[in-house]
Amino acid sequence: MSPIGTLAGTPNFAAAVALSGARAYVLSSGATRAQSVTAYRAADLQRLGAVEGYRQTVPGEAAAAGVLRIARQDFFQGLATGPDGRVYAAGGASDVLLALRPTATGLAELQRYRLAFHPFPADQYPYRYQGSRGSAYHFYPDGVALDHTGRHAYVTGLLSNAVARIDLATGATQYANAGPYPFAPVLADHGRRLVVSDWGGCGVRVFDAASLKPLGRVCLGPRTGPDNADPGIHPTALAVVPDTADVVFAAANLDAAVEVDTRSLKVVRRFDDAPYPGAPPGSYPDAVAVHGGRLYVANAGNNDVAVFDLASGRRLGLIPTAWYPTALAAGPDALYIAAAKGLGSGPNLKHQWVGNMMHGAVQRIAYARLDAELPRLTATALADNGFAPAERAALERANRKTTAWLRRHIRTVVFILRENKTFDEELGRYRPAGRWADPKLALYGPRQLPNLYAWADRYALFDNFYADGEVTAQGHQWVTGASDSDFVQRTWPQYYSGRGLVPNPGWTQSLVPAKLADGTGGIPGGEADPYAIYTNLSKLGKWSNPWIAYPERLYLFNSLLAHHVDFEDFGEFVSRNEAGVIAPAMRAHLAVDFPGWDRMILDTQRARVAVDWMRGHARDLPRFMYLWLPDDHTAGSSPCYYTPDYYVADNDQATARIVHYLSTTPQWKHMLVIVTEDDAQSGADHIDAHRTFAVALGPWVRHVQVTRRYSQVNLVRTIEAVLDLPPMSQWDANAAVIDGIWRAHPDDAPVPVQPLRTPVAYNAGSCPDGKLLRRIAGASGQTVTAAWLRAHLRQTDTPPPLADDSYTPTSLLKVPGPEQMRQEWVATYGQAGYRRVMAYLRQLAHQQHAPLSHFLANEDDDD
Repeated sequence: MSPIGTLAGTPNFAAAVALSGARAYVLSSGATRAQSVTAYRAADLQRLGAVEGYRQTVPGEAAAAGVLRIARQDFFQGLATGPDGRVYAAGGASDVLLALRPTATGLAELQRYRLAFHPFPADQYPYRYQGSRGSAYHFYPDGVALDHTGRHAYVTGLLSNAVARIDLATGATQYANAGPYPFAPVLADHGRRLVVSDWGGCGVRVFDAASLKPLGRVCLGPRTGPDNADPGIHPTALAVVPDTADVVFAAANLDAAVEVDTRSLKVVRRFDDAPYPGAPPGSYPDAVAVHGGRLYVANAGNNDVAVFDLASGRRLGLIPTAWYPTALAAGPDALYIAAAKGLGSGPNLKHQWVGNMMHGAVQRIAYARLDAELPRLTATALADNGFAPAERAALERANRKTTAWLRRHIRTVVFILRENKTFDEELGRYRPAGRWADPKLALYGPRQLPNLYAWADRYALFDNFYADGEVTAQGHQWVTGASDSDFVQRTWPQYYSGRGLVPNPGWTQSLVPAKLADGTGGIPGGEADPYAIYTNLSKLGKWSNPWIAYPERLYLFNSLLAHHVDFEDFGEFVSRNEAGVIAPAMRAHLAVDFPGWDRMILDTQRARVAVDWMRGHARDLPRFMYLWLPDDHTAGSSPCYYTPDYYVADNDQATARIVHYLSTTPQWKHMLVIVTEDDAQSGADHIDAHRTFAVALGPWVRHVQVTRRYSQVNLVRTIEAVLDLPPMSQWDANAAVIDGIWRAHPDDAPVPVQPLRTPVAYNAGSCPDGKLLRRIAGASGQTVTAAWLRAHLRQTDTPPPLADDSYTPTSLLKVPGPEQMRQEWVATYGQAGYRRVMAYLRQLAHQQHAPLSHFLANEDDDD
């Protein structure tokens, strides 16, 4: 990244920016304890003050100077200012539009306008309410616009498929249906028309601004509907074209900005936002602004802003930005850009969660001399992404050579995905890694991972390897789609922090309240149906609808199907149509007896199911097999579950049994096996919070410590190279096919299974019979019906955990990274061991002589 102009830090995941007089305001909606609206001096981005909203109560310690704290207040995406200088922020799960007034030191609360859920038609996507179960239905304010008088505010409700018109003087509110997942409103045609973009639709809807009477909609391409299996175009941000009735909306999944006439309800033109001719999707335009005859389009995927001439529609150049630009505001003399992930992560030496450790950023770029500088800035932006013509040509030459070799020697690829570990967490004790490993950060080692350490001694271990996302919601998209959609990026912080949304990143989850005793309810709290990933939504009942989460070219499985490459999917989600139906052609490649997420079913049982299937297809194993083994996620210290040590050891054993069987098959002679993690969110790493590991195994893989930088998209690109598949996004299209690990002569000796060295053990604590029976059933790969559990429920007499070792289970048994790390360290080494590693991390931070904010996960947590 090479962000230009004046740059200032913001809290995690800056999602909106707005201007008023001499001030700029940034709304941040990360997975942090507090979400916020921060005030800056517009001229130089000096921070003036902030409002922090807390999901429940305000912390007891005193607030910093200029900071207002508000209880039961969230913020999500929408931010606007009125002609009187007031600031209006969309409240997400708190269901309010918060009005603020500027003060000399920041902001003060003025009024909260409460918004109510309004039902949407049963035949409108997503067909069922998609909010958190067990609580009141949310309107979920996510976009806001004011009329020119400042008297009325228009607010979109993400979960209500609605738009509200609020009289700010009286509070009187009108509502209208606004289509699936409305993203943003804007006033067009001199304030006479209200335009709303439909994130889950095919374009925009137009209303009479005074009455909210629908005037029509503008669709780009075919209309969506229950039978549609193509991904959505993801209409997001809106901007008005001055002196016309036109608006421009960003089509995030299409890499385009689209101008529409709100009077004729016609598409006027489309601005091609691809970084180079013929580029696959991946720019993710998600913010637009118009000023001085220029259209500015923020490309979240490319860390730049495209500049178009409005008169001709021609792209003039690119402006480099910080990581993942999400919002634009055009001032009279400068453009302001909010970027969600700022300057990135680095090592996580203080707070341990990559999910919220990155500060956002806001940039101010003066218009003066911008046109003259655009050629140089464009070259920089292209080079930063590897899109410069010379870079792409050199990469293509290298990839062509490696691909030709691979297709002569590799015919079958097996991809094994595990869960949530950093390199240091699992391989910190691997001495041959040298400076790439820090043993003091190693939570596990050869005792729990004898097979991983044996493979590192024999095959290729990737020491300088990175997850492309921060958390599981992104990780599974990156390894199957070489991208994660704008919907996933913007919404995962809300459900990871318990702010009203149901997790919806591609898989499906129960919408009914969890039944903690029998585990038949949804996640959080209980266990979901482990076979839901293979089942149509009509048969599941009240489950989330994930269609909106899909990127433009869907996933690897869709590409395999389209190009007639045989495959089998053990445990990963696949795409559905809008009604939640999996196509029969796709279903034929799903191992429907392989259990997905269920912490009571061990990975060794998953391995048994997979190996049994492979034995039954020994003569015609598919060319690609994908297996998900989630045991190394662990269940923390949740009572009744297996200990973290045993989960990790079982995961290692299960992986080894699969690899061993594969190494005894005839196909092994031309096979490549890849083992990696979906993300790096559960532990510490001394190099980077995104660093995890990968191992490549097979007769044609040599023993090597790979120190060249690779990430998950390189694995995807290599799979595509072997199987002759086209790229799915700009990222695999411009990723290097893995090289430097191949042998001149094969070694096809079978891979032995190292014995399990960790005895079975369970977390202490009260263990209801329902959970105990599930554990017994899960040990043999089975599930227990709710009726059977209810007939056997009673409490067992297992001893309670010590006070320091206890915790309250949270969502998905998927506690945030810092808590997951704490529980696993305490379970393995006790409180003293956990205190030692935390002291060591603080020592490393001190040695780097870096400001504390460089290492903090967020501004409100020093742990």
